[in-house]
Amino acid sequence: MAVMRYLTAHLFHSLLLSSLFCGAAAASDDMSHRPVDYVQALEQYLVEEIMPHIPGAALAVIADGQIELLKGYGVRRAGGSKPINRDTVFRLASVSKTIAATSAGVAVHEGDLQWQTPVSEHLTLQFKNPDYGERITLQSVLSHTTGLMPQAYTNLIEANIPYQEVAERIREVEFICPPETCYSYQNVAFSLVGDLLLAATGETYEDYTTRRLFRPLNMNTASFGWQAFTENPNRATPHIKSRGRWHPVEPSPNYYNVAPAAGANASIADMAQWVRAQLGQRPDVLPLELLEQIHSPQVATSFRQAHYRSHPALSNIHYGLGWRIFDFAEHQHFVHHGGWVEGTRTEVLFNRERQMGLVFLSNSENRYAREVVYRFLELYADYYRQIEAPALLRKTDRQGPSPTNG
Repeated sequence: MAVMRYLTAHLFHSLLLSSLFCGAAAASDDMSHRPVDYVQALEQYLVEEIMPHIPGAALAVIADGQIELLKGYGVRRAGGSKPINRDTVFRLASVSKTIAATSAGVAVHEGDLQWQTPVSEHLTLQFKNPDYGERITLQSVLSHTTGLMPQAYTNLIEANIPYQEVAERIREVEFICPPETCYSYQNVAFSLVGDLLLAATGETYEDYTTRRLFRPLNMNTASFGWQAFTENPNRATPHIKSRGRWHPVEPSPNYYNVAPAAGANASIADMAQWVRAQLGQRPDVLPLELLEQIHSPQVATSFRQAHYRSHPALSNIHYGLGWRIFDFAEHQHFVHHGGWVEGTRTEVLFNRERQMGLVFLSNSENRYAREVVYRFLELYADYYRQIEAPALLRKTDRQGPSPTNG
């Protein structure tokens, strides 16, 4: 059934794209299709199929290395009239992990840390298995391969217990495997990267990241913490759905206690710059060597572990360093991360080789954020099939008929 649904959707997308492309194709057989075509198809899907069901969202699309779409939709708060715009700030939730891993990459590039730096070299934490504890490195923290049981003490973070108090209790957590041998998603253990950066550079994680990433990348409204979010008048209020209606909720400070894992805020304008930098367009800030390292697969994950629904075109799923990596249809090495915290959903996706990317930020808990990613991938794959097939035919015509053994 899943395959049939995919084939049906694939046919619909192909027809939609064909209708968008036919005008350009009729004008000239040599005229290239423009990426703006599938960008428009995605925006049409968002406006018609998603926005009637959620309070607000913001969308950025990069195609062929250029920002083709950067826009807000809906309202900041249900029942209000203030629209979401390109500078409206959202909570990033677990998309914050991509920022923390990149900050660590900068420190590695500068020689302040090494990927294989043991956590015990800089921190005085104790672990239930001391031998395993000595093997936990910066790399295993960022790739969720510490070996600690999944989501260790996330419940305490949700209870708003301060991070340092929770981190000290890591000594009580069981290991489910030796470090760097299995995947086990974390929030508390992941946030040890902030402690490592402080120990190695003398700057807090927040100050280091702001100075080395946010400012040089012109992420002008990006920030950390509950206070920075709640004091910003142009913020997207989180919403939860109850009895068929969206209700605004005051953001809890709980996940802000783990800043590297879930404590960043940013606008869609900020995140468009973030994706451009991840695509390699800002080598002055993020050198290619650094990007290669953080975007490299570290450990295989299942659909369920990656929080992906099964899709016949999705394969080769891994976690890298603060990023998820997968293949889609014939295209390889998409880099992605999603985020969820009460009343908010976020998604970031890109492909460095193809110089394309997507950011979707929403001020509600909803299933549509994931579907925007899938629809974007489907439209993208269909678009390139449309433009690559004629090129292949022209190449075959120039080469002449294939030789036979007759």
